[in-house]
Amino acid sequence: MPRYLAQLLVPFDWEDLQLHEPGAPTATANGNSQADSNDYAQGEGSRCNSDAVGIAAFNKAVNGAAGLPKDDASMLIAARGALVADCNAKAKSDWTPPQGLHSALGREFATYIAAANAFYAGDFPTALRNFDRLKNSSNPWLKETSRYMVGRSMLNSATLAAFGQWGDLDLEKVDEGNVKEAETAFNGYLHDFPDGIYAASARGLLRRVYWLGGDQTKLAEAFDNALTDAEKGKNNVTVSDLVQEADAKLLGSADADKIQSPQLLAIVDLMKMRGSDEAAARADYAVTLTLADLEKQKDRFAANPALHKYLLALYHVYVDNNPDEALELLPDSPGARLTYFAFSQQTLRVLALEASHQFDAERKLLLQLLPMAKLPLQPEQLQLALARLEEQTGHLDRVFAAGSPVQDKAIRTIAIEHAASAEMLRQRIKDPRESADVVDAARYALLYKELTGAKYQAFQTDLALVPAHPSEFLAPFAAPAESKDGSYHCPTLREVAATLQHNGSDARSLNCVGELVRLHGVQYDQDAVPPKTDLGGSDSLFPDTNFARMDLYLKVIANKQAEADSRAYALDRAVRCYEPSGNSDCGTEDIPKSTRKQWFQTLHKDYPDSPWASALKYYW
Repeated sequence: MPRYLAQLLVPFDWEDLQLHEPGAPTATANGNSQADSNDYAQGEGSRCNSDAVGIAAFNKAVNGAAGLPKDDASMLIAARGALVADCNAKAKSDWTPPQGLHSALGREFATYIAAANAFYAGDFPTALRNFDRLKNSSNPWLKETSRYMVGRSMLNSATLAAFGQWGDLDLEKVDEGNVKEAETAFNGYLHDFPDGIYAASARGLLRRVYWLGGDQTKLAEAFDNALTDAEKGKNNVTVSDLVQEADAKLLGSADADKIQSPQLLAIVDLMKMRGSDEAAARADYAVTLTLADLEKQKDRFAANPALHKYLLALYHVYVDNNPDEALELLPDSPGARLTYFAFSQQTLRVLALEASHQFDAERKLLLQLLPMAKLPLQPEQLQLALARLEEQTGHLDRVFAAGSPVQDKAIRTIAIEHAASAEMLRQRIKDPRESADVVDAARYALLYKELTGAKYQAFQTDLALVPAHPSEFLAPFAAPAESKDGSYHCPTLREVAATLQHNGSDARSLNCVGELVRLHGVQYDQDAVPPKTDLGGSDSLFPDTNFARMDLYLKVIANKQAEADSRAYALDRAVRCYEPSGNSDCGTEDIPKSTRKQWFQTLHKDYPDSPWASALKYYW
C-alpha cells in the first residue's frame, strides 16, 4: 500500500545529521539557538573557533572602556585585528605592543592582546602569565575575561600532548594536573561571575574537564544541571547538542555505580533495561540490570522518588512481566497537568493495563488523558494507542465513529490501509467530514484490494467512487495502464476487471494488473502487514491476499494457450523482476536461477521476433 500517505510523527528526527526535538527553538547557522553562543565551548573544536567572536568582544570592550583615550582605542583595535590565529601550526607567540599607548588601561588591553596571541599560538604558559596579570584589572571586561581565559588556557594545555597526527585524542596522555587546575579556574570564575558573560561556556567546558579527567560522577551531575538549564534557556547549546554530547562522552561507557545524579542514572538504567527476547543472546543488547540492582539505588533517587518508582514500574512491565506490580507503583491520576514526566507515567500505566488485559480500564484512561494532552506529540501518541487498542479488541469502527478522538490523518490512514473492512472504506469515502487525504487512501485501498484480490465485480462497482478528476494518486484506476515503453498495451482497468470476471485466466488482463503495480510503485514490500504489536497488525477486516505480481506472471507463463505477445511479455517481466541484483522485487518466492535461465531461453526460442526477446540480453 502507498506508505507515503501515512508518515507518523516521531519524537526525534534526523535532518542533515542533526537531531531535532519537537518544539525546539530554531537553530542558528552554527547549530545553536543563541546568536552569541560561544560554541567553541563544546565538542573538540579548535581553540581558534573563538577568534572572530573574540575580536568583536574585544572591540566592544575597548570602545566602551571608561577613561581610555581614543588614540589608544584605535591602536588597540588595529593591533587585535592584525593577529592571525593559526591553530593548525605552531605560531610565534612573541608580540610587540603598539608604540605610543598613553594610558595604563591601554597597556592592560595590550597585555590582553599579548595573552590572546600566545593562546592562539599554543604558548599556554605565556598566555597564562599575561591573563593572570589582568585578574585584578579595574576594567570589568578585562577582569572577567582574563579569569575565564585562564581556565581555557589550562584546559587546552592539558590536551596539548594528547592529540595524534590525525586529530585523535588519547585520554591516557592528558595532563591530569592541568585538568585539575582548569577545573579550579572555571569553578572560581563561576563562583565570582555566576551569571557572567562566559558562564554558560564555563559550565560547558567543565563537562569537558570532567570527561578528560574520567570523573563520571561530576560529569553526570553536570549533564543533569545542563539539561535543567536548557529548560530555562540558560545554555549555549541545544538539548539536541547535549543529548549527542552525553551519548559520546558518558553514556557509552557509564558506570552506574559512579553516577549519583537521578536524571542521568535513570538514563543509564533505561539503557540497561533495553534488551529484548530476540537480542538476549547478544551481550551488547541483553538486559544487564536486575531488580535488586534497581532497588539498591533508592537512596540516590531521594531527591526524586517518583522517578525511582517509575523505573521500578518500567522494569515490571518490560523485563519481569509483572504489570500488576507496576500498577501499584504508578499514580492513579495524572494530576492537573500532563508534564512530560506525568505523561510518561500515565503512558506506562496504559501499557501495564494492556499487559494485564484490563482493556476497558486502558480505554477509559486513554480517553481521560486525551483532553489533557497539550505538549508536542502527546495527542498523537495517545491517539495511536487508542486506535491500536480499538483495532486489537475488535472495535475498529470506534476509530471512525462520529466524535472519535482519533483524528490524526496518518493514524487513520494506517488503519484504513491495513485493517478496515470494505464497508468501512466506503463509509470513509462518502463521509463529507473526512480528510481528503484519508478519503483518497480509502479509495485506493478499496480498489487496490478488490482488483488484486480478484473481487472484480465489486471493483467495477466501486470505480464509481473515483471522482471525475482524480488526484495523481488515483489516476491509474481511471486511465489506461499502458506500458512505459509503449510496446505492451492495456485497456482500462474497468475492462480488465470485466474480462477477468468472466475469464480469470485471461493473460493480457493478468499482465495488466501487474502493470498497475509495476508502473505506479505499489511494490510487494508495501503490502507487508505491520507486526502484530503495531497499528494495522491485527487480522484485517478486509483480508489481503498476499498479492505479488510474480504470481500473475507465473500464471501466464504456465498457460501454453495464451496469446504469444502476452506470454512473451510475462516471461520478460518475470526475468526482469530479478534485475539487477538477483533479488526479486515482485514477490517473496525465491525462484531458482535455473528457472530464470529457462524463462530467458524460452523467450528467445519460442518468441524470437518479439520486442522483448530482442531487448532482453541477460537474466539475473
